[in-house]
Amino acid sequence: MSGSREIVASGAEPGSSALERTTGRSLASADRLDLSGSISFFRRRLKIIIAFAILGLLAGLAISLLSKKVYRAEATVMLVEQSSGLPSADDTPTAPVPLTSQLVDTQVEIIKSRQMARRVADALKIDKGLDAEERRTLFDLMQEKVNAQRTGTSFALTISYDAAVPSDARQIVNEYAHQFANWQTSQDEERNSQIRKQVEERLVSLREQAQADTSALQQYRIANNLLSTSGASLTEQEISNYNLEMTRARAESAEANARLQTALGQLRSGSSGDDVGEALDSPVVSSLRTQEGTLAGEVASLEARYGPNHPQLIRTRNQLAQVRQQIQDEIGRVISNLRAKKDVSEDRLASIAGSLSHARSMLASNNAAMVGLSELERSAEASQGIYETYLNSYKQLLAAEGTSKPMARILSLANDPMKPISPNLKLNLALALVIGLGLGVIAAYIADALFHGIKSAHEVEHDLGENCLASIPLLASVHEGKPHAISAIRDNPKSVFTESFRVLSTAIDQATMNRAQVIAITSALPGEGKTVLSCCLSHVLAADGERTMLIDCDLRRRGISRLLDVGPDQPGLIEVLNGTSPLDVEELLRDRVLCVLPLGPKSDAPDKLLTGQPFIDLLEKLRPHFDRIILDLPPILPIAATRSIACQADAVVLAAHWCKTSSFAIRTARARLPKKLVNVVGVALNQVDLRKKAYFDREDVSFYYSKYSEYYS
Repeated sequence: MSGSREIVASGAEPGSSALERTTGRSLASADRLDLSGSISFFRRRLKIIIAFAILGLLAGLAISLLSKKVYRAEATVMLVEQSSGLPSADDTPTAPVPLTSQLVDTQVEIIKSRQMARRVADALKIDKGLDAEERRTLFDLMQEKVNAQRTGTSFALTISYDAAVPSDARQIVNEYAHQFANWQTSQDEERNSQIRKQVEERLVSLREQAQADTSALQQYRIANNLLSTSGASLTEQEISNYNLEMTRARAESAEANARLQTALGQLRSGSSGDDVGEALDSPVVSSLRTQEGTLAGEVASLEARYGPNHPQLIRTRNQLAQVRQQIQDEIGRVISNLRAKKDVSEDRLASIAGSLSHARSMLASNNAAMVGLSELERSAEASQGIYETYLNSYKQLLAAEGTSKPMARILSLANDPMKPISPNLKLNLALALVIGLGLGVIAAYIADALFHGIKSAHEVEHDLGENCLASIPLLASVHEGKPHAISAIRDNPKSVFTESFRVLSTAIDQATMNRAQVIAITSALPGEGKTVLSCCLSHVLAADGERTMLIDCDLRRRGISRLLDVGPDQPGLIEVLNGTSPLDVEELLRDRVLCVLPLGPKSDAPDKLLTGQPFIDLLEKLRPHFDRIILDLPPILPIAATRSIACQADAVVLAAHWCKTSSFAIRTARARLPKKLVNVVGVALNQVDLRKKAYFDREDVSFYYSKYSEYYS
């Protein structure tokens, strides 16, 4: 209605004001954040959203009740620092393995590994009697059900296992804890055992290789006379000895020759041999010299006492001569011995020189053989070194047996879980509620997108380009109980329901400059409430003192006739038009303001009767006597006669059922009414639920009903 007033004030054409009115508002509010549209959307589609939310809750409840229960048992282990299993080469303790986040993550993966699942299954014998495929499926299931996670930033790990039976969950997760606690120890033992076996096998071959290389070396030495006890070859030792002996032999030969030459020289110089060195050293010569001295003394004594021919003197002289001859003989033997020693020394020197020459020739051949000896020695040393290295490693492995320590310690074992973790009723219901609300919002958006019913005056003016004349409220939304529409107007002339028809009348007058005497009420489709709208508008006009004629022009539905309960014998419009029942206007206006020209129950006349000259003549006859003539026309789309009848009206009002009549239907119906022949002044929204109107356009007057409803009380 306010829109109509703006049109009149500006002098604009009645049918061209919708876009003009919306342009200013849209430009003024384009830079404002307005959430009212979203809030209105949720309010008007609340039933759909709640319905889906309830369905989601019911689905979540059903799933929770029908799903299998899953119990979770948890055990806690703690990682500890650990030194490596093998001792160092010098038997010093090794540094402990530091605990890092990467190491903790690795231990988590070990717990969830397939090998750990296999160890647990073997320990509990739950895979006994299963074939390969069943075992694989069992291990996959165990890997899926087990989980491990770090507790905060500590080095404690929580191991959990899900099972359908509480005791199974507790038994399996505890076995996981035990297996993991012993994991490092068993792994070290298995690794050490494998390494020890490999080292043992290698030691046998290395020992045989070392022995073979050593034997080849010794055989080569023997074969090439390279035997040695002091690091040098026998030939070298022999040459050294020969050189020593040769030096000695040469010295002895020189000494013997010197002694011999000295003795011979003394003898050639006239010596009797007494001063020969070898003779001086001879004990025989010394004894004989002693005898010689004694006898010489006796001879001297006897010569002094006796004569030269004294027998005793002669005998003593003979004895002295014999002794002297013995001395000479002994000196001769000494000289002979010196010659013999000289010859022996020379022969020995020559022999040693020959042996030395032979040994030197042997050394030359040995030096040629030393090339192969060096290669054999290096090979033997390498074999022996490798063998000793493996032997030391083997000793270390033997020493490391039983010294490995576990890397984890069990802090707590699991008990039988009391409550299942799945299905989680609260979580399932919460998720179901969220999903239901989400689906409800989606469904609401879809319903809103597919909904083309007219909801507000803004849509009439902006989308359809038509004036919105009035919003006729749904009677049940403004009146308690279910009164009849005519009774509501008659009994409550100041109600909002009655006032809406006054608004409609005012809007029609403003749109036509008060020249609308014949007003046609029609709709695009049946069921829009046009008949009730026509009756109520007629009653309001009559109540305001205007002489009003209400004519039922709907031959098929006879809405007004049925609404006013016209009797079967009462003449109506058809009888007036075909002349069987003349119309006495003066009689109709006697003592009444509102007159009704209904359709009788047997009005089966053709549509042409209404579209022809008789109906035009009837309207011309009624115009001088009535201020308003209201025509209740059939719907436009199904009835072709409506287009012709509408041409006779000063103003045509399209009734549209609020939130039901499609905008496409109104456009189609409006296109059937030529603008040059039919004056469509606008659209009247009918049966507007003012309780829900606040969910829609706040630019509509009805949006503020809650603010001014008490004004009608």
